[in-house]
Amino acid sequence: MIKFFRHIRQNLIIENKTTNYVKYAIGEIVLVVIGILIALQINNWNETQKDKKQEHLILKNLNFEFKKNKMDIETFKKGYISLFSSTNIILNLIGENNDVLESHNLDSLISESINYYDYRPTQYVLSDLISSGNLKLITSDSLRLQLFEWASFINEKEESWQTLDDFSQNMLIPYLTKNGSLKNIDSYGILKWEKKSKLKANTINMFHDIEFENNLDNHAWGIANYISTLDNLEKTIDKIISLTSNN
Repeated sequence: MIKFFRHIRQNLIIENKTTNYVKYAIGEIVLVVIGILIALQINNWNETQKDKKQEHLILKNLNFEFKKNKMDIETFKKGYISLFSSTNIILNLIGENNDVLESHNLDSLISESINYYDYRPTQYVLSDLISSGNLKLITSDSLRLQLFEWASFINEKEESWQTLDDFSQNMLIPYLTKNGSLKNIDSYGILKWEKKSKLKANTINMFHDIEFENNLDNHAWGIANYISTLDNLEKTIDKIISLTSNN
């Protein structure tokens, strides 16, 4: 094709048809430009299709990841609601007479109240999106907003966890260490001691102490605050699952 155009150009020059040669040259330039534009258009179309396929895979992986997070957070919330219930029972028993207190397994209730864990969602897909810069491939503004909301609520969850853990480790646990029997309490936890402590523990006395009530009240607040952050995360999970479905 190039030899063909060159041959025509040479003939026009030889025949001294300058005007026709200029017209031909312009036409040749136009054809080249059109060819380049078409090639660019095809390349852009191919890149767009490639990005769409990659976005489809990203949405599919996000949907799978957040469905797993949905199941995990539901389990965690049930555990924390039970945790709050046990703490509330203890608070309601504080100040009761000894006959009422002796009718309850106080060590078991305390064990249930301090049996808390942090919720750690799976974020491999999202972390990879951010580190690779592929977050820009998501065309849905609503989905990107929810992913940013998710990151914000994760930070809130971390803060509420730190508050809860600080209350427990710096106030409640030291109080129980000084005034109760951790061995008796832990016999209802993961240690599952078969034998109780041979030393006399003043568990009932704690239920007549305002300091114990204040520690439990702080602990209950920390649990309620943590449940609130889990609620925010669960709502965001539901929105992300909805926005990544049917892709």
